[in-house]
Amino acid sequence: MARIEHVALYAAGHPAALKDFYVAAFGLRVVVDNATGDPPGYFLADDHGTALEVIGRPDGAPIVDQRFVCHVAFLVADVAASRAALEALGLAFEPDTIVETDAMTTCFCRDPEGNRIQIVERGRPLGD
Repeated sequence: MARIEHVALYAAGHPAALKDFYVAAFGLRVVVDNATGDPPGYFLADDHGTALEVIGRPDGAPIVDQRFVCHVAFLVADVAASRAALEALGLAFEPDTIVETDAMTTCFCRDPEGNRIQIVERGRPLGD
């Protein structure tokens, strides 16, 4: 079976600040540093081998409206604690996206570049 290797997000201008945000907010580590590339970018990985690629958005490339289509989801042990930590970084959560059931607790916010982030805590692994 194939598995997801990485998901990519645009950052306005040089993506160093967005890289720093994901490293600080979610503990990802830089595994590829292409800061001098055209466009510049980084691969940030978790401890399970899945990566987030942060790419500098080329001039003129449109910003995508990703309300329901595109987001990066982070599995966390405690949504309330993770939400508090992200709010302390200045992020605001979308009140109409909070879900609390026996199967999961989840909510959405946007990173400093406007990309949607979901944090999710599951009662059992997805697909079980």
